[in-house]
Amino acid sequence: MSMLDLGNQALLRLAKPSDLAPFLEVCLKTSDSGQDGSDLYNLKDLVGDIYAAPYLLHEPRFAYALEISGQVTGYLLGVLDTPKFEEILFTNYWPTVQLKYKNSTVKASEGDQILLAHLFNIALTESDIVKKYPSHLHIDILESGQGRGYGKLMINHMLTQLRAAGSTGVHLHVSNKNYRAQEFYKKLGFTTFKTGAEEEIMGINF
Repeated sequence: MSMLDLGNQALLRLAKPSDLAPFLEVCLKTSDSGQDGSDLYNLKDLVGDIYAAPYLLHEPRFAYALEISGQVTGYLLGVLDTPKFEEILFTNYWPTVQLKYKNSTVKASEGDQILLAHLFNIALTESDIVKKYPSHLHIDILESGQGRGYGKLMINHMLTQLRAAGSTGVHLHVSNKNYRAQEFYKKLGFTTFKTGAEEEIMGINF
């Protein structure tokens, strides 16, 4: 399904290349546990280059834009085969992005430095996670679009699409500090699979 009417002038549609800039903005403005993290970063595209752009560029069949009154207000990003996706990124995406920031002349903030350390030390998703939950998803909605029931509809749409494509399970990452998001996912049927120092990995099986 390429388009889903969510009501109240909200529309979920397949993303297109021109959505890259608004996706980067949404990622930045939700980067502080769902709130605007613009003040945390001097490299304004960095968080989006890591957490949003790869999906739009390399798994577009499961990349959706949330439009409210014609404005991109969020995104829904999914991957059917996580190991295969990560292999593609290591070959065709991360080297280019690493070079971009290696040559940047912008003074990095503390937040930037944390993200840059991650960017230059990208790790594969652990085998026990992808064995049980081979697919994964990522969702962000600007504060103006939160609390209106769109997130539940969007997640359920992605789960339906991934299951129809042959997935047996889906995982996601959520900040340890984002208790609201953790409770939201639990209500949708996700359970905590693994807890780390900064995040929880939650999953759901079909």
